[in-house]
Amino acid sequence: MKKFITHKILNLLRLPVVGLDISDRTFKYLKLTYDGKIEVDAFGENDIPENIIEEGEIKDESALTEILKKWKKNNAKILRSSVVVASLPEEKSFLRLIQLPKVKSEEVANAIRWEIEANIPLTPDNLSYDYDVVEPLEGELAHTDVVITAFPRSIVESYTNAMKGAGLTLAALELESQAIVRAVVRVGTPKSAKIIVDLGKTRTSFITFAGSAIIFTSTIKLGGNTFEENIMRALAVDRAKAKEIKEKMGLNRSTSKDVFTALTPALSVLVDELKRVIAYYQEHVEHLHGVDQTIDEILLVGGDANLFGIDTFVASALKIPVRQANPFINIEKRFDASFPPIPKTELLAFATTIGLSLREIE
Repeated sequence: MKKFITHKILNLLRLPVVGLDISDRTFKYLKLTYDGKIEVDAFGENDIPENIIEEGEIKDESALTEILKKWKKNNAKILRSSVVVASLPEEKSFLRLIQLPKVKSEEVANAIRWEIEANIPLTPDNLSYDYDVVEPLEGELAHTDVVITAFPRSIVESYTNAMKGAGLTLAALELESQAIVRAVVRVGTPKSAKIIVDLGKTRTSFITFAGSAIIFTSTIKLGGNTFEENIMRALAVDRAKAKEIKEKMGLNRSTSKDVFTALTPALSVLVDELKRVIAYYQEHVEHLHGVDQTIDEILLVGGDANLFGIDTFVASALKIPVRQANPFINIEKRFDASFPPIPKTELLAFATTIGLSLREIE
């Protein structure tokens, strides 16, 4: 076994950071610079052809390397003297909250090795991992809570090789959910319990956060493409037109009942998964200490979190407040300008890259 976040670069000069969020069909990037104030220096999105990455697993490492190499060449000015913090795929991760006997902080690393073998279904020689100690919010505990994040070592090595092969200076690898939480959860609210829903093109991830730690994550194969395919079938239109209808109308029953009806089955699946996530939290909340016993709110991120009416639909079904997240909630007062130059309609899609960029700055 070995820890996977091994590429941390100590740099007292605060090199600019480029967050790189790689998914099956696209990769997004965002560069933050820091000089007393934070500035968004650049951001963008590039396509990845089919069959290069499937469900988070790189199938053609050399092809991804060439794509990233071309991106680096075309963005030499942006990447010059910068380090990259990149995401690892949520669907390939194993995240576990475990309890250890009370141990000193310097003894945690050795203590968790046995727990990892007992809780993660990977052989030790094919396992890369990282962990965070969850500090209790109330009282002194007779045990130590630890959140373990693990990946197949082959997954970590393939992402590392592709980026190094492209000549990128890799500072760290991080789970998508860790980056998103850093971006959208307000610092100083550790007792509140939230579920963050990341609505992507091909999948949706659910991140349960409480007590200053990610407690549980899950992923389903449902995303923006699913919404478009349902509209295509219902209205007999091509994908381009379906995407246009989705973005223009959303869940507006008064404008188009046909579109609302087409989208409802997929959103019902989303709600059903949220019910399962909430039930899991309720079953395990007794292991947390000092946090709220119920989910306080649901935050939406990802490109399809912009779907009109999705917040109202989910809130009505679950009787829990639902709102679009603010990926700059912890740093918006530190910008030179009144607000960073990212259109509001795109901001939610860049939550992961923002969180990745903030890792080194914070």
